Amino acid sequence: MSRLYDRFSFAHQIMLASALLLGAAMLLIGVWLGAQIERSTVSRVAAVSAAYVESILAAQLRNVPEIVLSSTAIHDALDHIFIEGPLRRKIVGFRLWDPSGVVHYSNDHAEIGRRFPVGEQLAAAFDGVIQARVDSFMIGSSDPHAAAGNRLLEVHVPVRVAGRDAVLGVAQFYHRTTTIDQEVAFAKKRSWAIVAGGALVVYGLLFGMVRRASNTITRQRDDLRRRLAQLDMAFQENVRIRQRLAEAGAATTTLNEQFLHRVAADLHDGPAQTLALLLMRFEEVMQVCGQCRLEQGNRASQFPVMLEAVRTSLSELREIARGLGVPGIAAWSLADTLRSAVRDTERRFDCTISTQIDAMIGEAALATKITVFRLVQESLANSIRHAPDGNPHVKAWSAGEILWVEVADRGRGFDIVEARSSGRLGLVLMEERVRLLGGEFEIETSINGGTRIRAALPLDAGDVPHG
Repeated sequence: MSRLYDRFSFAHQIMLASALLLGAAMLLIGVWLGAQIERSTVSRVAAVSAAYVESILAAQLRNVPEIVLSSTAIHDALDHIFIEGPLRRKIVGFRLWDPSGVVHYSNDHAEIGRRFPVGEQLAAAFDGVIQARVDSFMIGSSDPHAAAGNRLLEVHVPVRVAGRDAVLGVAQFYHRTTTIDQEVAFAKKRSWAIVAGGALVVYGLLFGMVRRASNTITRQRDDLRRRLAQLDMAFQENVRIRQRLAEAGAATTTLNEQFLHRVAADLHDGPAQTLALLLMRFEEVMQVCGQCRLEQGNRASQFPVMLEAVRTSLSELREIARGLGVPGIAAWSLADTLRSAVRDTERRFDCTISTQIDAMIGEAALATKITVFRLVQESLANSIRHAPDGNPHVKAWSAGEILWVEVADRGRGFDIVEARSSGRLGLVLMEERVRLLGGEFEIETSINGGTRIRAALPLDAGDVPHG
């Protein structure tokens, strides 16, 4: 049933539920009105009939010299009225009771003088209250008035003598309900028509309101669907753009690393080799001309200084070349890349750095490894330069497809706003490297509170072949 109900739209469900509720309400109201109409009609007819019968009885009893319910004069008068007179067509049965339950008169003379139990209606009539009800009789029943019809109006009327309040007896009569039934049926039809018309009007108004609301909801739903479709298209386009940006960032990182590697190779094979040749020749010249003396003074003493300057320049040039390129990083694992960046810093600054690298850290694309290497290298270098006693610590772990790298120290910290506005490129370049791959970069620092650099990088950043 619920599945069948769910097939209808919300508006149709409301209209179906409203139709059922209005139908039930109309049925209840109609039944209640019908019962009220029938009760009112019966009461009205009973009151009129009781007044009419009471007036006839009062007129007859007034002509009797002695008020005795069983007198012959009263019997003859009542026979003339209910058996021979015009009331026989409307009143099919008549009894005259005394308070003890004895029938002093009946149009069925066989009942005269018989005693019957005093029922509730008869007792209430002896208390002075007119009683009326409609009884249904089946043809062939033992009641003597059953053959007169299936439905009869039974009325109990208190009988009083003029000038007295005491109830002398009770007149019970059965009135035909043909006219009453017709009147009640007509009134019920009219009430049902009014109720049905009112229900239709209410349903029509409700239908109009629900229809307008349904149309409004449908328009808003269609508009919302169009907007959602547009938003979905925009979201998909943003995803594609972000993916292309990530791929471009990964390609840029890889190509930049290739470029630095070539520059390092060119420095090593070009100026570094030339300086090395110059150093060899310079040492030979020192051996030959070391004892030469010039008239202006002894200049040979300047040769060791010049030799040390050339050696220092060659060492610095080779150091720069080693720092520019990271040979072999494509074959390293992610954990080896992190350890290599730490070892390189330890060698350069002659220090010891603690690490905490998750053994299940997984693997990453080349662009991610390059970015991680440079990030750790630059962060540790800055920490050692600006906080020599900060005891830097490197921590790395993965969560799903995200690599988390954290470099922290217990140094003196710094002002981020001042550092960014000072024109230093270290922080800016680190942040740009991370964001190029679609990662997140944050710095936590305070004066004398240490510094913490944390980066989140995708493990599956777009890769570009190295070569």
